Formats: sequence, C-alpha cells, structure tokens
Amino acid sequence: MKGLVIKYNKHNFTDIHLALPSLGATKKDTDTIMVKISNEALQKAIGRNGSVQVGIAMFNESIFPDAQKSSLLSDEVIAIELGSPISDLTDNITITFYHEDTLQDRKCVFWDVISNGSKAIWNESGCQTVKEKNQTVCSCNHLTFFAVLTNPNNITLSASTLKALTYISYIGCGVSLFFLGVTLFMYIMLRKQKSDDSTTIHQSLCSALFLLNLTFLLNEWLASYNNDGLCQFIAALMHYSLLCTFTWFGIEAFHLYLLMIKVFNTYIKHYRMKLSLAGWGLSAVAVIVCLSLKKYGKYKIYMKEGSVSMCWLTDPAVLYVTIAYYALLFLCSVVILSLVAVKIVQLGKSDSSLFEKGSTRRNVCTLVGLCCLLGLTWGIMFFNFGPLQVPALYAFSILNSLHGFFVFLRYYALTID
Repeated sequence: MKGLVIKYNKHNFTDIHLALPSLGATKKDTDTIMVKISNEALQKAIGRNGSVQVGIAMFNESIFPDAQKSSLLSDEVIAIELGSPISDLTDNITITFYHEDTLQDRKCVFWDVISNGSKAIWNESGCQTVKEKNQTVCSCNHLTFFAVLTNPNNITLSASTLKALTYISYIGCGVSLFFLGVTLFMYIMLRKQKSDDSTTIHQSLCSALFLLNLTFLLNEWLASYNNDGLCQFIAALMHYSLLCTFTWFGIEAFHLYLLMIKVFNTYIKHYRMKLSLAGWGLSAVAVIVCLSLKKYGKYKIYMKEGSVSMCWLTDPAVLYVTIAYYALLFLCSVVILSLVAVKIVQLGKSDSSLFEKGSTRRNVCTLVGLCCLLGLTWGIMFFNFGPLQVPALYAFSILNSLHGFFVFLRYYALTID
C-alpha cells in the first residue's frame, strides 16, 4: 500500500495534478499514475475551517475480492478521499494509468458496495474510459476506489489449464514442424519428376502451416525480449502465416470443387499464378495495412492467478475480422465437402465395387483426409464459450497443433496406395 495526504486552503483551490508511482514501480515513466482532482470536487468537500484534506492511496487488488475473479491493470486499486461524499460532478475526476503493454480489452470501474448490498462488484457507472496505446484515462463523476478492469468479459483460465494447453501446443507444433519439413522435402523431390495443380496447392498449404508453426514456437521467446519492434514483427509474421493458411484452406476447397463437382470446363488461364497471388498476396496486403495502423504488439492471456504475454493482435476488431474470414471459408468448405460426400454415395449406388469390403473404410479415410486439407478442425474455435470453453480449447490445441502431422499422414497414405 502507498498513499499521501495533502491539506489545501480555499484560497489555493485550483485543479490538483499529482503524479504517483505505481505499487510495482521501477524508474520507467510507464509505471506512473496521474491524478487530476477538479476544483469543483474541492469546493464540494470544503470544511467549516475553509480547508480540505486530500487523501490518495493505492492498494493491491487482493483486498478487493469479487465473485467474478476480475483481473485489474497492474493488480492495483486507487482510492481518492476528500473527507465527505462526492458525486454528480460536472468536471470529473481524471485518473491516467500508464502501462507498457497495449491492452486489448479494458474499462474503468469502481468498487460498488451500494447497488448490491453486501455483495460488492466492479461497476462502471459514472466512469468513462478513454483508451490509448500505452495509457488508459478514467474520467469519473464521483469519488471511491477506482481500477482498470483488463478482462471485462471475465474470460480467464486456471494456471494449470493454461500450462497444459501450452505444453500440448508446443509439443504438437514441434511434431508438426518436423513432419511438414519432411512433407515439403518429398513434394520438392516429386516436382522434379512431375507436378500438377493439386501438388502445387498442397505444397503451398504445407508451406503456410510450416511458417505458422514456426512463428508460434518462436513467439513467446521473442516476446520475452520486451522489444516493441521485434514483437510487432513476429506478431505480423504469425498473423500473415495464419491468414495464408486460411486462404490455402479455401483454395483447397475451390480446387476440390473443380475436380469433383464441376469436372467439365474447368480450365482457367494462368491458374497456378492466380492461386499463388490469392494465397500469398491478399494476406500480405491485409498485414501491411494492420502494420501501418499499428495493430500488433503485446497481447495478454488472463488466468485466474495472473496473466502471460505473447506478441499478437492488439485490436479486437482485427481479430474478429480474421475469425469472420475463416468462418466464411469454413462455411464454403463444409458445403463443398458435403457435395463431395453425396457424390461418393451416388457413385457407390451406380458402382457397387466402391462399397465392397474395405472400400467403405477407404472412403471414410478419404473424407477425413479432406477435412484435414480444408482445415475444418479449426472450426472448433466456434465452441469456445461457456461450459464448452475448456474442452474446446483442449480439442483445438490437440487437433490443430498436430495439423501438420495429419497432413503428412495423408500424403504418406496416398503415396503407398
């Protein structure tokens, strides 16, 4: 706990500006909290002797437990006291919290023990939040205990769950990285003999997945250097590889449609060049725009016991657009896969040999392999809510961190047939 008490006489009343070091302050300016108390608030609090005592204190959030297990910026709460209740200000109290990390979600709140009787909660009534890259400004029309809520939706994981998911993801991505390298080597050797459109598309998908796994494995290590430029670079590269992966999923679906559904009149001039421009170029344009708008930086994953950082998107809107982009491709892929499944059933009715002993299993394996190529397992992210959150995260981490390994298995199975 830290604090100070200052006495002011009515003859000296003017807006008060104070700079306070945070509880975990170092010599960095980013560890400072600026407080502005308006003249209006001082006039309302003036005592009989024509003076007012201004008290400001900072506490650790541990003494403010709430049922939602909220996470606060720097785990700090700031209290402002003028000796009498102050509310309904027209010239608000302003508190500016400086922070090194660019926070994704945040809002200014106060400790409300009135609206809910004996059960206090963090409430945002009467407070306005101004969000900037490395600071959050709280403007409130009353005095009480204030803080910045950094996970307004209370989306938290236990430390054990996050640790398990991290190990699963690192091990899975490491395995995928190795087998994607093997697959790419085999594709390169194959291209010396023959190369077709399907091979080129599969190779591009493997390349995008290889880059995605590599950037993910390097991300936390590079984030630990606390270098903004380096963090933005690896975040942009990982976002680029993710967008490329999604795009090549869509291209796989489009090519499957031409081969299995349309079949005739499928010639497209400069087909491979156009696919490459779409697969690699569109994502590059999107990332360049995000870089110019400074949408990359440190991103915090909140646990019930704290948080961990990685380099990623700092603007929720860009993240939602990325998810929406995948959702659109996912929907198209599901439709095309369904049409292919219907096609296989129709062929089976006309040719009974397709459903002989062992053929059914082969057809099922074909559809599972196509699910892998089309990236349908990434759709598990849509179940990341409520009681399904933790199971969905485990399934997502296991299946998608091993995605490259599954691509290798499909390629190997087709090679030995």
